[in-house]
Amino acid sequence: MIRQNSEELQGLKEQYENLELSAENKQVIDDYIACKDARADRMAEKLYEKGMKDVKRRIRVKKLIRRCVVLAAIVGVVLVEYDKNDKRWDKLDKILKLFPDAEETVSEEA
Repeated sequence: MIRQNSEELQGLKEQYENLELSAENKQVIDDYIACKDARADRMAEKLYEKGMKDVKRRIRVKKLIRRCVVLAAIVGVVLVEYDKNDKRWDKLDKILKLFPDAEETVSEEA
């Protein structure tokens, strides 16, 4: 496709050069072509910038999601450990209640 476009462009260039036009008319056509090319270049540049902004935004969102998942996992582990420690304290309280005089000794020492 690119080769075909290049061949067509070369053919049109030869036809253009063979036209019997004044220098002024050729200058107008050249300016018109240059303006269209510049506009197409600017449009391509803007589309590229827009695409890069979208890509950067998606990368930020993915990083945020990963961080939230890691944070949720950490919070889950902390809650499980807290629950285990809480159950251990309950067991320790039950054991201490089996020995009433041990509680009195501990409170007197404190």
